[in-house]
Amino acid sequence: MLGKTNDTETDKSVISKDMKIKGKISADGGLVLLGSVVGDIKCHSLSVEDTGSLKGNIDADVVTISGKCDGQVSGDVISIKSTGKISGEVFYENISIEEGAVVEAQIGKRKSKN
Repeated sequence: MLGKTNDTETDKSVISKDMKIKGKISADGGLVLLGSVVGDIKCHSLSVEDTGSLKGNIDADVVTISGKCDGQVSGDVISIKSTGKISGEVFYENISIEEGAVVEAQIGKRKSKN
């Protein structure tokens, strides 16, 4: 189940716009961040939406950033959308950065997990 596309909505947890969480978050499936998190997130896939903000580290297979992230981001596939703002460090296998994205981070290839 290490597929790069996951269309089953039941595997996703949502942190809504009105939620503010402090602490570490771990999930086996996907996570959609609409609210605010101060802490680290480890999951299969993470989508930080336009309204979402994260101050902490991310360890996920697939990461999509449309909102704000401040910390270390580590993932196999990282997509930074045009509305995304990221600062800190980014470690990737594959990365895409859309025009308009704000990236103030050190970027480097992720070391193999093998």
